[in-house]
Amino acid sequence: MKMIELLIFDMDGLMFETGRLAYRAYLRSAEKYDYEMNHQVYYHLTGRTEAAILKEMAVLYGDEVPYQQWRAEMNVNKGLIFAEEKRVFKKKGLESLLHYAKASGRLVAVASSNHLENIRNYLEIEAVAPYVDLIISGDEVKKGKPDPEIFLTACKKAGVKPEHALVLEDSRAGIKAAKAAGISSALIEDDITDLPVRKGRYPLLQDLTQAMVYEAQPDFIFEDLSQVAALLQQSSDNKEE
Repeated sequence: MKMIELLIFDMDGLMFETGRLAYRAYLRSAEKYDYEMNHQVYYHLTGRTEAAILKEMAVLYGDEVPYQQWRAEMNVNKGLIFAEEKRVFKKKGLESLLHYAKASGRLVAVASSNHLENIRNYLEIEAVAPYVDLIISGDEVKKGKPDPEIFLTACKKAGVKPEHALVLEDSRAGIKAAKAAGISSALIEDDITDLPVRKGRYPLLQDLTQAMVYEAQPDFIFEDLSQVAALLQQSSDNKEE
């Protein structure tokens, strides 16, 4: 195993509980416009840029329905929920992993499809900004996940070769992007399956059951972020040049 010098974190659903927030916002939108919404839709769309999400919604629901309006309402709802709660809540093991990464001399990057302002805001609110060395937002890249551009940009900015980096992701699009970038990846799934689903006047046109299977397989699978430290230690003990 090569020495891991750079940890590349996705943000939404990986560092913070924003996946649950986003899904609740989708449900509010679905209730207002009466369209079908379930967990598979969220898992299919998450991790993508706004433009890519809209493109996929056209495929899922048909381009003759007002999916742009549905998505706009979802974004409004997400902002309202955040304004109500004023938190995004750290994922289990996040703080201990960030502390270990810094103590062991690793660089930490956040590579998220979200807007830069939101990323900085969430990091500050949850008091983890001091652990982060660099941020690559969706505003900075031309192509979003599953394109590898955002992860390769993180490596370039950090001055670290892709083979010495590790991507931490919760989304299928992110794992596929890491694989395309030639970067090892670890999957920590964001479980929202306890949240409700709904049928609607506007049904899904595709069965996303098979989409739950990852097109690109992660190199590692962990239950939570606290388990990543052992992998970092192993890379230090058994490093290859």
